[in-house]
Amino acid sequence: MATLSQPFRLAVLPKIASLNNYSSQANLLPVADNLVPSTNYITVGISGSAISQFVVNPTPKAVYSLPISSISTVTACDVTESAAGTEVWCYALQANKSFTIHCVEKPTSSAPATDSHFGETHTSNKIVVADLVVSVKVMKSIRAVMVVLRSGLVHFYDFSLRLQFSYDSSDKEVQFVQHFSNESNESFVFLLSNLEGGKTSFKLLKVGSNLTLPVKELSAIILEDFCLKDSKIFYEFGNVYRLRGASIDIYSLPYFQHIHTVSLPFLKKSTETSFKPISKNRALLTSDNHIFLLDLLHNAILSQRELAHLKTFQILGTAVIPGNSETSNETMAIGVSIKHGSNSTSSLDIINIDVGTGTLKDSLGKGFSLRSSTDRHVQPLIDDMDGVETHEYDYDQILKDLQKAKGSIDKFDASFFKKLGIKKDYYTDSDRFINDQDFLHDVVSVIYKDFVSEYPKALPYLLTHPLFPKSHTPGILQKLKDHPRLFKQAIVTCPSLPLDDLLQELFTVINDELCLDLSLRILQDFNKETIKEAIKTKSKVDVNNFIEFVMDENTDDDRIKNKPRLFQLLGLILDTVGLFALTENTLGKLSSYIDCQLNVVKQNVELFYLLDDKNLKIIKTNPHQEEASDSTEGRLAAYSVEQLEL
Repeated sequence: MATLSQPFRLAVLPKIASLNNYSSQANLLPVADNLVPSTNYITVGISGSAISQFVVNPTPKAVYSLPISSISTVTACDVTESAAGTEVWCYALQANKSFTIHCVEKPTSSAPATDSHFGETHTSNKIVVADLVVSVKVMKSIRAVMVVLRSGLVHFYDFSLRLQFSYDSSDKEVQFVQHFSNESNESFVFLLSNLEGGKTSFKLLKVGSNLTLPVKELSAIILEDFCLKDSKIFYEFGNVYRLRGASIDIYSLPYFQHIHTVSLPFLKKSTETSFKPISKNRALLTSDNHIFLLDLLHNAILSQRELAHLKTFQILGTAVIPGNSETSNETMAIGVSIKHGSNSTSSLDIINIDVGTGTLKDSLGKGFSLRSSTDRHVQPLIDDMDGVETHEYDYDQILKDLQKAKGSIDKFDASFFKKLGIKKDYYTDSDRFINDQDFLHDVVSVIYKDFVSEYPKALPYLLTHPLFPKSHTPGILQKLKDHPRLFKQAIVTCPSLPLDDLLQELFTVINDELCLDLSLRILQDFNKETIKEAIKTKSKVDVNNFIEFVMDENTDDDRIKNKPRLFQLLGLILDTVGLFALTENTLGKLSSYIDCQLNVVKQNVELFYLLDDKNLKIIKTNPHQEEASDSTEGRLAAYSVEQLEL
């Protein structure tokens, strides 16, 4: 279950001039980008004070600090453990109009977390750069430091801060930099820069594995009507999220395409906000002293907490996790809090978070929409008839208007959707009053009669309607075969499809995705005996393509998830047509495939026996669990391998 804990204090921040402006305080406290749920060390750049490392357990406190000038602002910092077993600390400072980069390489501390190391000194390297440093990233794989300047220059230094490579992005006002990696562990970074006229430049770069050519530009896009000034942005699992006012815009990489916008009706204006990622499709949002855990897929507030003893709380960094585990989805975030009062103090706080499973079950009853006062009262199960919602349509007139639009797709769709009050391109519950079967039959007849090469949008809508006329379903798949989108729509949603038509397409189609859809539709709508009888009635059945499809070791998630159902349908088909209907080549492949699957099962069973044996030995070595061991041995399940005879 998704929950937010009460924050606990990590450290009190010093009362210095650079941290007095609470509205910009979060920008003066950069957190090293190495947070994971199990981390015990957190490094924070405290402007005007020090680059400090804090331990979380057993007692939160500072364990190491690199002091900086009281007039210096920390613009970026990063800490990484190198392959040589040392810690590389790199940070960027701004003091008036002077911009510097510092790099310290020190031994990784092997002392207990309770020890502090304030007296230690290590060799520090320092260079002056021409502009403000927006981002610092220690690249462990190539033993280099990647630095992005506001002027658009991307520099690569070794740990002694000797320049190794330079790249000019041609942008002059870089505001946001984000590093990320894909499933293949390839590294990328994208830059967002201000342009004139409220535009923003987006550039996606690939970070290489050597210093010969460490960066390569993949794409560059100009984003219209995209102002960075009033936006809070983060990247999470392939998407970019942008908080702007009381709404969140979601974009997909690599081409920064806008997916959709999520409205936040509960978010008040003129509040101090922060917005950070926490898990897939989930984010942390703070507004003054309120914390919200949001599900941006189902538009729900999974959990929220009001911190009454604080004036504001802003998130500085989070340990992002996938959040789809069935056992534990716990992680953490670090933030800065300000207490009430004229002489208020600021402190760094840790908050523990359970992000939930990301499923619809977590979001039920927690939607964003604000409920009116009447919604909070229990409604009667049976209301007065006066309050029943009704809709009346002049079906005859609508049909005449549709017939007049002969040959014009735009006129046909405009008349169909407007006069029936249809809001979506697919059937929804609000369309339940469109229930005249004769009218729907006539509409489909008009579409088939007046349109041949291209169909209006009304047809894919009707294919999702549960009252699609049954008289039009025979032969519909063959009719729509030249229209891939409509063909797939009919397979998935059109009601009352004949089994003969589905089987005919199953044995002839060569598209894996359609083959999977057809297989699932057949098993969903018909029982085993009906499927067998339908196959027997066919004069000639070529099942070789379908068998090749089932044996294909495709790693698609839907294919893997539905593999047992595909085997079920394959068994029904082979039981009906017999093995003699297969070609010699297909029969040989099928035999080899079954042998391979049986070997996998055999290996898994042997491994399971080994694990059981090991667990029993562990139990027997504990004298206090002899009784438990005996009872466990008695309850051991018998394992067997069943071989399917074809």
